[in-house]
Formats: sequence, structure tokens, C-alpha cells
Amino acid sequence: MFKIDHVAISVSDIEKSIEFYTKFGFEEFNSWKAEDNSIKISMLRLNNTYLEIFCYKEYKNLPETAKTTAMDLPILGTKHFALGVEDIEKAKEFVLTNKICKNVDIKKGRLGRNYFFMSDPDNILVEIIEND
Repeated sequence: MFKIDHVAISVSDIEKSIEFYTKFGFEEFNSWKAEDNSIKISMLRLNNTYLEIFCYKEYKNLPETAKTTAMDLPILGTKHFALGVEDIEKAKEFVLTNKICKNVDIKKGRLGRNYFFMSDPDNILVEIIEND
């Protein structure tokens, strides 16, 4: 009956964020902006996954504790979102070749899946995780 409909993030530069997420195959399919440009919203789609991006003219920076999983996981709230891949090594190669991030540290998760983390342009954590 229920399914996750979308993930929402707030960013400082919507164009830069759209550029980042389109590298992974997301495509923008809807957008809106206030007449005074105080807020812009874009919806991106990757298969059946939707990413809603908010960009306020007057924004507050991400707290330092949210920039790494080691500091963030003990704090209540939403932590990150993950993109699933069939081959973690190919994903690592893609990320490094496209200069999306400089270092990739693949780890085996406590629940048995290989993964790595990176940050988007606003330091929002994005996990790349190998499908079961």
C-alpha cells in the first residue's frame, strides 16, 4: 500500500546541485520558483526515485555534525539517502573518473553490503551501496 515517494533536500545553489545529481542519471522534470526568487524547487527523477530540491535565497548552512556519519548517526533525524548499484567497483570508478569526489573508501557494512559515502556540493551525505 505504501512506498517511499521522494527524498527532499535543501541546497544553496540549485543549478550546481542539479548538475551534480544528473551525473548519476537523475533528470529534472518539474520546477517552480517564487516571483521574488526567495525559493526555487526542482523535482528530479531516477527510474522510480524522486529527489525534491529546495533552494532558499536565505538559507542556513548544514550543521558540522551532519557532514560525517561518525558524528551524525547518534543524532536523531534523517541521515542520508543512498543510490543502489549492481557493482560497487564500477561505481567507484565512475565517481573517480568523473571527478565527483577525490577519495572513495569502500567498506563492508555491518549488514553485509559494500558501500561508500560522498558529499554533494552542500556536504549532504550520499551513500552508494551495492545491491544484494
